[in-house]
Amino acid sequence: MDPLIIEAAINEQSSKDDNPNVPYSPEECAEDALRCAEAGAAIVHFHARDPRTGALESPGTETYATAIRLIRAERADLLVYPTYTWADTPEQRFVHIKALAEDPTVRLRSATIDPGAVIFGRFDEAGATIQGGPAFVVLHDEVQYFLSLCDRYAIQYSVVVREPGHVRMAVAYHRAGWMRGTICFKLNLADDMLWGLPPSKAAVDTYMGLVPPDIPFTWIAYTYGPSCWEMTSLAITTGAHVRVGLGDNPVEADGSRPDNAELVRRVVAMAGEHGRAVASPDEAHAILTG
Repeated sequence: MDPLIIEAAINEQSSKDDNPNVPYSPEECAEDALRCAEAGAAIVHFHARDPRTGALESPGTETYATAIRLIRAERADLLVYPTYTWADTPEQRFVHIKALAEDPTVRLRSATIDPGAVIFGRFDEAGATIQGGPAFVVLHDEVQYFLSLCDRYAIQYSVVVREPGHVRMAVAYHRAGWMRGTICFKLNLADDMLWGLPPSKAAVDTYMGLVPPDIPFTWIAYTYGPSCWEMTSLAITTGAHVRVGLGDNPVEADGSRPDNAELVRRVVAMAGEHGRAVASPDEAHAILTG
């Protein structure tokens, strides 16, 4: 069994109102990333945010660059990657990926893509209300352009999966030669989001069962809601990997508000209970690009 890769999603679009430990500024993100690395994370993901309001910056190139430079000064090995938003063309949508990869003081080594479409929306079962959200869409030509950047700049990437068709798309990209090597699926399941299958072993089996036996892959448990810890345990014991962080779950089911490093340490402790080693950033990179 490979060592366990731990990814820390340190802010996403969570608010300091939900948890004051959510980092906004480049300096806060860098400090938090380094604490997570010390705790055992091999990968850190964050969104460029306005340091005062927390608003998402798009594309946020200089904010990302500032934070990653600070991180690299202490931990050049740590895999760090940004998000992306909307734009009129693939080149505009991923302009920051190209810029960060070409910047010798940053040298972006990791990124992610969300192929296909999903409608973000949360269902409040207690109040029987639906909090609607926008459709997030990434077209095939945008995926192809993104993957061409990854190939050109030797960027390790992952594929976010929220619907079964997203797995089928990734397999098709691999067959078409757009992807090579191991596909890293970030399997995003959610207790109260209205997409895909709810978190369970059966859901994992269904999604990952769509991958043909000749396609090399691994998966990362990426769960919104209280089922996060159940899915973390499943990933640890079955040879998969884990993502945790305030970006996904800023408040625990019991109402507590941990910081990101605490969540990473909890995963490390769970791995230790099952006798599974934790991957260093270099080991993670080798596993995900093998």
